[in-house]
Amino acid sequence: MLKNLKLVLVTTTVLIGGVAGFAAAGGGHDKGAMKAKFAERKAEMLLKFDANKNGTLDPAEKQVMHDTRATKRFTALDTNKDGALSLAEFKAGKGRGGMHHGRRGHGKHRGMGGAGRP
Repeated sequence: MLKNLKLVLVTTTVLIGGVAGFAAAGGGHDKGAMKAKFAERKAEMLLKFDANKNGTLDPAEKQVMHDTRATKRFTALDTNKDGALSLAEFKAGKGRGGMHHGRRGHGKHRGMGGAGRP
């Protein structure tokens, strides 16, 4: 009985210490740095695609942004530069970042507020 109690006590202590350490680390994310990076990216998108300089992207500006990004992605995937994607090119490009949503492809995409989606 005493052995079981010691085991429970040690296990509980380890779990509490691990949870406290994870919480102190902010869940593994530096929210301040993430917010700063997000704000920087939003400002870049506005500089590049906000044609009328009103501080937001209207639907036409968002479409230009999406078209530009899609063209860039297509060009990167079309490795033989024939203007078409083969299944092999598509599969090869799947693991090379780019068009994922949310947290590494999991969860919902949050968008960029007034700047449209990245």
